[in-house]
Amino acid sequence: MLFLYFIFPVGIFVLWIFARKEELPSDMEENGISREFLKIALFIFKKLPIRDRFSFGEKVRSYLRTLGNRKNVEKAETEYYIRKISIVLIMAIAGSFLSTLMYLSTMMGTDVYKTQELKRNACGEGEYETELVANDKEGKEIGEVKIVVGERLFTESEANEMFDEAAEVLQKTALGENESFDRVTEDLKLVEKLEGYPFIIDWHIDDYEVIHYDGRLEKENIPEGGAVVNLVAEFKYNGRIWEQQLSARLFRENMTPAEKIEFELRELIKKADEDSVNSEIVELPQNYNDEAIVWKEKIEDNSLLILVITLIGGAASYILKDKELKKGIENRAFQMLNDYPQLVSQLVLYLGAGMTMRNIFEKLAQDYVRKSKNGGKKQYVYEEIIVAVRELSSGVSEAAVYENFGIRCQSRQYTRLATLLSQNLRKGNSEMLKILQEESQKAFEEKMDRVRKIGEEAGTKLLLPMIMMLVIVMVIIMIPAYLSF
Repeated sequence: MLFLYFIFPVGIFVLWIFARKEELPSDMEENGISREFLKIALFIFKKLPIRDRFSFGEKVRSYLRTLGNRKNVEKAETEYYIRKISIVLIMAIAGSFLSTLMYLSTMMGTDVYKTQELKRNACGEGEYETELVANDKEGKEIGEVKIVVGERLFTESEANEMFDEAAEVLQKTALGENESFDRVTEDLKLVEKLEGYPFIIDWHIDDYEVIHYDGRLEKENIPEGGAVVNLVAEFKYNGRIWEQQLSARLFRENMTPAEKIEFELRELIKKADEDSVNSEIVELPQNYNDEAIVWKEKIEDNSLLILVITLIGGAASYILKDKELKKGIENRAFQMLNDYPQLVSQLVLYLGAGMTMRNIFEKLAQDYVRKSKNGGKKQYVYEEIIVAVRELSSGVSEAAVYENFGIRCQSRQYTRLATLLSQNLRKGNSEMLKILQEESQKAFEEKMDRVRKIGEEAGTKLLLPMIMMLVIVMVIIMIPAYLSF
């Protein structure tokens, strides 16, 4: 393996012997080892067949011609490839030396190779796994083995000495913020592990009503005169157990005013409960600290929350109502735009049959009213035609009626239609029929363009759901395949 790492350095050294007398282009002013690598690169560029392939790099030539002197493209190309080859050579020799150093470090740099020993972790740091390779004296590999090295264990005498030290440390640690075990008013600190010691500590307490298993005091359960509890700490290590006994006198001092009131009220209710254990009801205490008290059940008041929610809902409804109205206007405009080709087609049909425009509007209004009574859908353009018929019946001139019709429809197409209808009053039906036929064909073409555009928008909107479905399918396929390995 080590021989493989020396192939590139030896090869580059041999090339350097042949390339020492090479003359670099005048523009290459590098000195030192960089210049020697450039000479080797120039030798390779001149002597090896790869030079021909470089020379026909038309794309490289065009780039060099653009960036440099157009008259010296070949010179620029030579310098370009020399520098490229030199970088490869430097990377190769650097990689060889680094690989050699890493190989030697791997083979000879470990403590196992030097001492033929395995070092255990200190007590408490745990075991570790390592892989060893066995070689004979000539360096030939015999085999590999993976082993687990356990942590160092203390002897019995060392463990006893450490227990004596740990017992003193635990006694100070367990006190927490208290000054002594004769007067414990704050929570104790019953730890399960002491830093720097290998023991696992289990606690046994003779009265869990006044102190929690982790040392937290149950102050409301501690009597007025205090309570004495016995604590036993079991130190466990390597199958052996040591015990340390502690005695603490607990007091419920340093209670906050709120805690004190809560405790006293609980005691009053507890006494009332004990006095009426055989009764169907519990009579609540009527006095506290010589003051009359009135009890009531605490019920969560969400009235303010409901008020806020309703106000927010009202504001949202106010805003959304405007959006709903706007959407209705948009739907009306969309429907009228879609109905425009049909309307113009009907006008052409009736006008070709010899009817006047006034009679056509009346006919369309009558047909729409009849369909509406039979459950037909609402069509805004025919609603406007009904208004126009009513204006005609009330004596408004036809020109004004058609103009008002176009204004109410609020659409460029209907405005153009109203202009054509007004012109019909001057030009007559023969000329109007031809114009409306052209308008009908134009309207249908515009409708087809709108439908095509809507279809394209629908395809774009479906793109995101399709991508999400693709991701889900890929997850469904890949997860079982991954878990099967």
